[in-house]
Amino acid sequence: MSREQFESRLAGLQEESLPEVPELVHLRMEDTYRIIGGGDEAGLEETPAKKLRSKPNRKRSWGSRVLISAASVAAGLVFIISLGFISPAMAETLKQLPFMESVFKLVGDAGLQKANEAGLTTNVEQSVTQDGMTIRVSEIMYDGSRLSLVLTRVESEGGQDLGAWFDPSTPPSQVTGGIKDIEFLVNGEPVNTGYNIGKRSTGAPDSVIVTALSGSDLQFPDQFDLTMLVSINGMDEPFRFEFPVSKNTLDELVLVPGEVKVHDHIHLRFTRLELSQTSTRLLAEIKGDPGADIKIIEEAIPDKYKQHGLPNIWFELWDGQDQEAVMVNGGYSGTGDTLSYSCVFEPFEKRPESITIKPYILKNGDRDRLYIPELEITVPVK
Repeated sequence: MSREQFESRLAGLQEESLPEVPELVHLRMEDTYRIIGGGDEAGLEETPAKKLRSKPNRKRSWGSRVLISAASVAAGLVFIISLGFISPAMAETLKQLPFMESVFKLVGDAGLQKANEAGLTTNVEQSVTQDGMTIRVSEIMYDGSRLSLVLTRVESEGGQDLGAWFDPSTPPSQVTGGIKDIEFLVNGEPVNTGYNIGKRSTGAPDSVIVTALSGSDLQFPDQFDLTMLVSINGMDEPFRFEFPVSKNTLDELVLVPGEVKVHDHIHLRFTRLELSQTSTRLLAEIKGDPGADIKIIEEAIPDKYKQHGLPNIWFELWDGQDQEAVMVNGGYSGTGDTLSYSCVFEPFEKRPESITIKPYILKNGDRDRLYIPELEITVPVK
């Protein structure tokens, strides 16, 4: 968009009378200022928006003044669009203005970006405030293989330093004001699920993407009510969110390989391979020799396949064009006589004719991979 076109559209926006802006719009505006700052090394992340606005005498170029003015309009009006406060024609104009990107589109993986572009995400915009801190869930994506959502921490009252929002390199107990734990309930029932928190990005410094509900033993209906309890270090009560979830997916294909590979007392079976435009999910299980329970299986597996005394087997997915799928999250659990795995990957750029599953072991502090070709299989995609 040219500068002249941009000015013309801003002028048009100013002519239309808008109602009083809800509080959530103000929260969205503050987040947008911080997102804009991620593109600059000095950035607004280090110089909060409220401080910039409190210094009218500071000299700026024409471009800087328009940038911040545009951010103000876009941040406030993007939310008004979703609330239906303006005409459809005006909404279409506003959607073309800058800084109206979702966090999924800004910093999400390839699957989340495709989901956003295809309209498979849902806007939640639910905020909870406790002890001067506000946390918000803004958008979610559930395709049956995984649930991903955007969790944003809004600047606290008084502007005091809240510490790191999430730092994977630091034990949670040492991060004051950071995420300590997240619990999930589906239709009011607790769910035993792991979760993954994506690393922060300068594109959205106050937001993280949480991925969950992808366990191998979890089965959910296409629609359900989700309760999420977010525990924060230094706070007694968790932040509670409740919202409905609906499955949205495109070109879903489920394969059931069923083939069993046996090597070094490892009986590996790939039970399910789910493909869509937003996720690729692999389910697998490891058993031992006939009659062996989990303890016997772990003892029988050679030490070269273990880390810290436990089996450390993971999987790569490759198409027929030497392209590897990027893993989003993964985990395993053991019950009875079975170790069950669930691994979620980004979707392949285009659906392959076959997928090769390569089991491997992480070695040397997860820096190296030891492959197990005896357990490898290739699955035709039909």
